[in-house]
Amino acid sequence: MIGGTTGKPVLALAVMLAVLSTGSCAFATGDTDGDGLLDSWELQFFGDLGQEAAGDFDADGFTNIEEFGAGTDPTDSMNKPGPPHDEIPH
Repeated sequence: MIGGTTGKPVLALAVMLAVLSTGSCAFATGDTDGDGLLDSWELQFFGDLGQEAAGDFDADGFTNIEEFGAGTDPTDSMNKPGPPHDEIPH
């Protein structure tokens, strides 16, 4: 007995730690479907987790993962990533 308990809380904690240590990295990063896009981002813009990283929902020539990385709206074709910093005219 630990601290006057029956050991059940300790056992539950041990099971949770075992699950977390053997679980996928996706759980820890908030990407449960493992597509490289945060679930919260997918839910914000698409309402579900059905979009793929390589998809181009708004058909603007930029993939969902590029829009995710740039912080642009993947549902608005007018809101798209700018040129990379090394391609910006000086």
